[in-house]
This record gives sequence, structure tokens and C-alpha cells, in this order.
Amino acid sequence: MYGLLTAGQADPEVIARVLAEAFGVPLASVDVSPASEMENRNWDATVTCEYEVFSGDLACQLSVYGAEEVAPQPSEDDLAAVLARELGTPVLISWGTLPWIRKVVTPQGGVTFARVEDLEDEGAGCRVYATEVPVVEFPGARVEGFPEVARDLPVATPLADGLFPDVDPHSAAGKIRTLVWGWEALISRMVASWPPSRWYGAEMYREDLENRDRLGAALTELAADELAFVDTALIELDARFRDLTVDDDGEGLAEVLRSDAQDFSSSPWYWRRRPATPPWVHRAQ
Repeated sequence: MYGLLTAGQADPEVIARVLAEAFGVPLASVDVSPASEMENRNWDATVTCEYEVFSGDLACQLSVYGAEEVAPQPSEDDLAAVLARELGTPVLISWGTLPWIRKVVTPQGGVTFARVEDLEDEGAGCRVYATEVPVVEFPGARVEGFPEVARDLPVATPLADGLFPDVDPHSAAGKIRTLVWGWEALISRMVASWPPSRWYGAEMYREDLENRDRLGAALTELAADELAFVDTALIELDARFRDLTVDDDGEGLAEVLRSDAQDFSSSPWYWRRRPATPPWVHRAQ
């Protein structure tokens, strides 16, 4: 089952043609009907689409189903992309585990994210109240970075994954592994230019530096052989962090956080470094 939302009205004939091509079935094997329609349907169709029309920011909801005998079937991302292009309107699909976050696929092939809320009035559907980049179809939406998207996107952490893989996560070694994972995740995000939207909040960056503080303090809880194992990984990660950042004596982070209470110049070395291009300065794609 595919669940899609469109910003503009969706032409049933165009939907039927797109579905036939996307699923590789004859047009006669596709049924596109209002969700309330129970009589005039093609009950022999192998690909079906029920749609509902709303009055909010999102004009139409599509529920698409392909029968088991239809194979292969497109991914939801691929189906959203072709529908957006052919319908000439952004198409929204679910992303991750947060129901208020939707991935937005534009007719031009761009991808961004939106925060969506259900409206209480019957037939109103949804309101898009924020997007990560400007989307002309949602002029009332504020543009901002989404911390929950930046945090939830998986990143590569091979060094942390190899540390104490079978230990109790609540043990000293298990806690160290979690802290190393957080440090490596920050570095991986820098290497990948802050996916998925080239943005990372200053508060999030500070949390990662606080995590590095906790990591340093927790090392004293390890046995000598465990400490040597972690030190090898940490030396490599710290070196990568230095290569990816510049020393500004902590002034850049203090300025954006408006932190007059703390002088980062006297903090540990990593507090005095920031990415060469600060990711908390939001940039449109």
C-alpha cells in the first residue's frame, strides 16, 4: 500500500496513466476511483487508487495498491517522483517514524521535508506549517531546519560499531560504545555535508560536544585493556574532527548560541573548533 498526498488537484486520468506505466500493467488493469465510490469500479483491476479531495494545503490523498501478482513494484519514492512530475505538483510521502514529518518530492525532482498537521474541520485535510526549503505551493509555511530529520537519518559509524558489540549496553563498556557512536556520527555528518538538507543546528552541535565531554570522563571507568581498545578508535576520530574543523577559539559557536555565560576559549580543544562552513546557517538547496 502506498500513501501519498498532493499539493494540487490530481487528475484521475493522469494518475491512471502514471500507475499503468509505473507498475508495468495495461491501462485497463488500473482503477482510479473516489474513496466513497463503491459501484462504478473496475473490480478486476490489479492496480487500484482510491482518492479523497480536501480543502487544506494538501488537496488530495491517494491510496495506491498493487496486487501480489504485479511484480516488480516501484518504491514509494519512485512512484512519488513520477506522479509529482506528471501531475505538476509536489507529492508528499511518509518518512521515518514521525507522523508529522513528510518527505516532499517536487515536479522538478527536488526533495525536501515538511511538517504537517491534521486540521480538525471535516474535509479540510492537512496544513503544511514548515518546510526545510521554500516550496511555492506552501507560501504560508515557515522555512527552517528540522532537527528530528537531521538526527534520525542513519549515518556510517564503523568504528563505534566494532567496539564491544556483545556487551550489556548499560555496562561501562556499553555506555562508552554509545558515546563513541555519537562522536563518530557527528563526524560522519560533517563528511557527508550534513545530510539530508545541508543543515545542523548549533544546539545539536553543542549537544555533540557535551557528549564528547562525557566520553572523556567515562574513559576512567574502563579496564586497561578496554581503554587501549577505545583509545585507538578515539585517536582516529579526534584526528578526523580536527581535519574537518577550524579553530576560532570558540567564538563562532558562542555567538550563535548567545552564550555569554561560558567562555569556550577555556574549554577542551574540541569546543574551540567549528566546521569551516557552519551548518546552522540555513541554506536553500
